[in-house]
Order: sequence, then C-alpha cells, then structure tokens
Amino acid sequence: MSSSKNYKDSLYENFRDPSSAFSNETRGFFYDLATEFISKSKENSGQQWYEDRETVKGILLLLYTWNFAAKETKKLNFRNVGKAIQSVKGDLISLENEKITTVDLSASSTIEKVFDKFKPLFGQTGTSKALSLLNPCLFVMWDTAIRRRLNKQLIQGIGYGRSGKQYVMFLKGIQRIIKDYNLESKLSSGANIAKRIVMNKDIP
Repeated sequence: MSSSKNYKDSLYENFRDPSSAFSNETRGFFYDLATEFISKSKENSGQQWYEDRETVKGILLLLYTWNFAAKETKKLNFRNVGKAIQSVKGDLISLENEKITTVDLSASSTIEKVFDKFKPLFGQTGTSKALSLLNPCLFVMWDTAIRRRLNKQLIQGIGYGRSGKQYVMFLKGIQRIIKDYNLESKLSSGANIAKRIVMNKDIP
C-alpha cells in the first residue's frame, strides 16, 4: 500500500540520514567488519567471490551478532552457508547491478527464488540480512519490528514475511516510500538508500 494524501508517516516525513546514530550502535563494528570480509573476498577472488571463505565468514559474523537470538542462526556454519550461497549463485550474479531505486520488481521471480532458497536456513529476518550483505544496494533488511510498523499503513500485506512473495511486496513498498517521501534528496550524494531507509532508531 502506498502512502496516500490522507496518511503521512512521521518517520519518513522527518527522515534524516541515520548514519551518525548508527555509528553509536555497539554492534556497528561487526557490520563494518562483515562488510570488509566481503570486500576482501571480491578483491582477492574476483568473479569467484561467492565461493570464497571470507564471504561466508562475513555472513556468519553478521548473523551471529545482528541476528543472534534466532534459532536458525545457532545452526549456521561454514558448510551450510557456503552450500546455500552456491545454490543461488547464478541468480545473485544476475542481480548484481540492480538497485532498490531502479530494479523492475514487476519481474520479481528471481528475488522470490533466492529468498525462498535462503529462508529455511537463515529464517526470514536472517535471509534479508545475508542478502543485504551480498548486495547492499538492492536488498533491504527487515526484522519483526520493521515488518510490524510498516505493515500497519505503508506496506500492508507483508505479514510475518515468511515468503519470497512477501519480501518482494516489501521491496515494492520500499520503492514507493523512497519516491513518495523523496528520500534520496534527504541523503548526501552517493549514499546507499537501501541500507539507510531502515537504520532509523524510530522504526521499533
């Protein structure tokens, strides 16, 4: 559901770049380190970075610090995470150049497929976080608090986010929010809106 003339969400009406607040987040260090693992993997392994151990290490680090309470996280290891990435490698490659602001979500079967492949291993929240680490310009993170808040007015129908179809519905809603509230104009040039749109502390 798009934001309408009769409803304006204060979170996005008053949106500001949350990066400075995020820098004070205790776990922010681990997110940055996980991102460094991915960057190192791309630098050292080129087109094979999806199979690189550093990539798996980055995902494990992120989920064990940012999704540690989930029962799925406790079962993650190098073997099953590496196998999961390998199973959707071709799909991830096909999405590498996509961004949340420009991707055509009317043809969303690939994203649905990747989400549904990851979800049994990572859970719905962990899946979005793992995918965001692999492609931070396209995949937007969500968790229970984000789904609950946005499902009330802005993106109705995403429920508990248990399927790729609901995740794509969420991404479509995020696209509408970015446009309706002109969020890119509220960020510095080159800022990654896919990451910043759900970093705001007011989400819960």
